[in-house]
Amino acid sequence: MMILFDLSATQPVTNNDFHGGGEYAKTVFLKLCESLSSDTSLEVFYNPVKNIDTSLFDVCRTKGIPVHACNNNKDISKLLYEKNYTVFYSALPYDYFDIVIPSETEFIYTVHGLRFLEYPADKYELKYKKNNFKIKIKHILFLFFPKIWYKYKKSKNINRFNRLFSLTNNQTIITVSNHSKYSIAYFFPKINNSNIKTLYSPLKQFSIDSGKNNGILGSFSLESEKYILLIGGDRSEKGAYRACIVLNKLIKAGKIPEHIKVLVLGVSHKKKYLRLTNKNCRFEFHDYVSTDDLETFYKNAHLFLYPTMNEGFGYPPMEAMKYGTLCACSANSAVTEVYGDSVLYFNPFDETEMSIRILQSFDNEIRNEKSEKMPVHYQKIRARQEQDLDILAQTILSP
Repeated sequence: MMILFDLSATQPVTNNDFHGGGEYAKTVFLKLCESLSSDTSLEVFYNPVKNIDTSLFDVCRTKGIPVHACNNNKDISKLLYEKNYTVFYSALPYDYFDIVIPSETEFIYTVHGLRFLEYPADKYELKYKKNNFKIKIKHILFLFFPKIWYKYKKSKNINRFNRLFSLTNNQTIITVSNHSKYSIAYFFPKINNSNIKTLYSPLKQFSIDSGKNNGILGSFSLESEKYILLIGGDRSEKGAYRACIVLNKLIKAGKIPEHIKVLVLGVSHKKKYLRLTNKNCRFEFHDYVSTDDLETFYKNAHLFLYPTMNEGFGYPPMEAMKYGTLCACSANSAVTEVYGDSVLYFNPFDETEMSIRILQSFDNEIRNEKSEKMPVHYQKIRARQEQDLDILAQTILSP
């Protein structure tokens, strides 16, 4: 039995881009490496143009796993036909709608969610761009003809997914939440629900508890439990700009204690944020940080604020909850399914509701209530994640 694993799914779109799908792919790959039997061979391919975590190559060398370089979908198709694999697995198949798969090869792939259809764009999208002088035609359409733009985007993405789902009859679709499963059922009713497996996203196995080192806090002018944390500052779907509008109003109104700062990570273009906050010194905007530093920021935050616009699963609150950090999250897509009653919820489009949840984070009674529920729910989700990771590995290894 021969398996081809899509290692390009672990590669970032840009040099600093972190994405949950990439972490998912790494975790599944490492699990497969642990689970290989003597009668199963594993090979991988990657994109030589993009950055990659070289430790994955170290694993391949140690395990004797052949590595192939594929620049495009034609190269992937050629590899599939040359080697006649039993299984082809991808954790991020969204751009594979035009590859050619041999009929005898089972295509197993994970669809994390349908953000492209559920949430095609946002009115604050241009706030995340470096320079408005570089606005593209699509942004003009979005600004002045939003209905036409939404219709165009929806039609385009439905067509791409239809082509993906129609690549082969020899396929298994994995998704990471019931929300995502029934989103597929809603947009693509021809797909039989029984052919879709819901397996929770695994928490990345290489998380490092580096929260013991608070030196990084000082270099960011922060103190433990005296800041509100936001991530994904460059990504409109993560909602950080909306949250900063709310936080800036609360700070100006004197409703947030003076010792509390706001840390926004993943901001490579700070101009719009600085203009919004009028360079208020209580806001700290920084680019992407290392995994070690991110763990420290998760652990020491007063509140992790997660105003996401759409999630197929939603990793980040799990990263904060493992340290007992209170989370306030958007009550949309898969978030409520995954986090139950262990976090505070708000409508990310409602400034008032978000403001109220932020203020609730300073209520000790509310904090204590969530502190009791968090570890119980966290362990419940972790157990489900570990179980589902085993099922996914066996699905790939024993199609």
